[in-house]
Amino acid sequence: MTEFDDGLAEALGQNGSFDPGKAEELKQNALAAFDAKMKKVERYLRVYLCLCVWLFVFSLFHFFHSSTTKALLFYGLLTFIFFETTVLMKLWYWIMNDKITVLKEIKQLQLARISGDEGDATTGIDRLRGPLRGLSRRERTAWWAALVCGAALVGAVKSCGDTYWQPSSDASLMSRGCVTLAADGSGSAVTELSSVYQGIETRDSFSFFAPRGAVLRVADSHGRELPFTTLLQDGRVRCEVRLMRTVFPGQRFSCTQVQECPDFATHEGGVWTYSTEYSHNYATNEFSETVVLPAGAEIVSVDPWPVASFILSRKPTVRFEATRGRNEPFKCAIQYRLPSQSPAATSP
Repeated sequence: MTEFDDGLAEALGQNGSFDPGKAEELKQNALAAFDAKMKKVERYLRVYLCLCVWLFVFSLFHFFHSSTTKALLFYGLLTFIFFETTVLMKLWYWIMNDKITVLKEIKQLQLARISGDEGDATTGIDRLRGPLRGLSRRERTAWWAALVCGAALVGAVKSCGDTYWQPSSDASLMSRGCVTLAADGSGSAVTELSSVYQGIETRDSFSFFAPRGAVLRVADSHGRELPFTTLLQDGRVRCEVRLMRTVFPGQRFSCTQVQECPDFATHEGGVWTYSTEYSHNYATNEFSETVVLPAGAEIVSVDPWPVASFILSRKPTVRFEATRGRNEPFKCAIQYRLPSQSPAATSP
């Protein structure tokens, strides 16, 4: 601040003359320097607060959805550090505020003394005294808006980046099903699904598709029936199942789906056809489908070739196994004849 002092002393001592206008201008410039420094300090605070709050929200999301003790400790420590850093930054801001305010008051006294207004120093000081203005109201509003919008954006990205049955790239699903067909084409299917949930949010529901006209039942890993609602979508029935307990990230999820349908198999030209198709939104999907045909049935064709084929209580049984990628369909089909419909049975 010496350049203002030197300029003021020069203005006051020019050949014994006194230029009040120039002296007042230098006073205002000297005091305005404190306001500029205060604005600079406040901008530092706002930038640091925005960064800390955004990182605080990011680490807080990970903390609530961590599945291991190591991750909980890591993100919990980060959350604590970012929170405490905001407190320390506000403490630093008020220390700097008090420091600059005291220096401003001292400078006002010095200016009053240099200008020779000791007798009227109080009046001159009171006229320039007051809190430091810092940032304007408009700029402060803009900083607060940036802080809130940034935190909301981080939260939205972390929330919308995951939906149920859209797990991380290394997640896998195991599907084990058994279909038992009757002579009239009706049948029942029991499918067991198991996966480790890899999302970032807890979930309390899931959905799947079933054939129209099927009687459904869903049970959890303890055999308890789960409530569900149905909705017709794309010619199929979409079932929304509510879980008894919330599934947390990293927790294994298992359920059993039971379906009874009057037309699992279709009949045409003396040949029955059973076909099915599955797909799931996991990186790796392991399918196993066992189909038990009616007693005495004669297999006409199978697609794809089964991994096993045997007779179980006079009932031909085939098993398909395959591994598919994300949303890649697994299809299998069997054509068969019943004893009363086989060529040998119908010939004279």
